[in-house]
Amino acid sequence: MKFSTLIEAIGLGAARDARLLVARLPEAGMIVAASEDAVTRALARARHEHIALSDAGHAAAALSLVLPADEAGLARVEQLVAATRHGGVVIVGESQSLGRARTAGLFLRAGLVELAQEVAGGTVFTTGRVRRAVD
Repeated sequence: MKFSTLIEAIGLGAARDARLLVARLPEAGMIVAASEDAVTRALARARHEHIALSDAGHAAAALSLVLPADEAGLARVEQLVAATRHGGVVIVGESQSLGRARTAGLFLRAGLVELAQEVAGGTVFTTGRVRRAVD
């Protein structure tokens, strides 16, 4: 058994964070966009439907465990927003609480509304709702 498989089996590390992230989804059986392997496995275990981040506007939610540094972080949040339909949620879980303000700022810059942050198990979960401009 590989060490990473063992870590996941006992629910530590990214597997634990992914499980906590998926648990924040507002309802069961959602269509969710994500790209990290740990998140896609947690979605399958919780019986959510996974789609790629490239499926623009089709997801009820989009999830990520990590935001890259610098402007790449904003690009990732914008990618999550683009994958999510109007009224859907974007949730990011990060293990470093020092980045809370940065994550909230990126959510605001990407146009997310109704921001909330929650700490669980040493991970900060930031949630925002997608609101698209109505023509």
